Amino acid sequence: MEEKENVTTAEEKEEKKEKKTKKKADKADEKVAELQAELEEQKNQYLRLAAEYDNYRKRTQREKDALNGDIKAYIIGEILPVIDNFERANANTSADYETYKKGMEMIFTQFADIFKKLGVEAFGEPGDAFDPMMHNAVMHIDSEDFGESVIAQVFGKGYKIGDKIIRCATVQVAN
Repeated sequence: MEEKENVTTAEEKEEKKEKKTKKKADKADEKVAELQAELEEQKNQYLRLAAEYDNYRKRTQREKDALNGDIKAYIIGEILPVIDNFERANANTSADYETYKKGMEMIFTQFADIFKKLGVEAFGEPGDAFDPMMHNAVMHIDSEDFGESVIAQVFGKGYKIGDKIIRCATVQVAN
């Protein structure tokens, strides 16, 4: 009878081992399922973030394009009165030279006022120091009248808004 008890105990031990193994396998399966669910959640968060970024990029591009159009319309709106005055001056064929000259000076002043309002500054005057970042030297002369690297003549003024150069001044530089 003892042998029967030993056999039963061995069988019981084997069953217990199998139950433990099954429990471990079940726990492992649960852990795998838990990790898969977490991975799926992370994947969804990543996809949402990527979609949000893409939407942000598209929205900012649309806003930038709209702002560009608004700026162009504003600048053209500022210049249109000057164009009207040029058309009036061109149509006035009966004006004498002095009247015509006075009209052109008034139009030039109108342009200068618009530039001032927009924060545009002209630069590049004879006698200024040559700066290769702001001036485009197209000619050099040897002259006693000017110092070293000084602008002798200006062929085209430069323009800037703040520190941003719109157009470099085209100049002749004395050596």
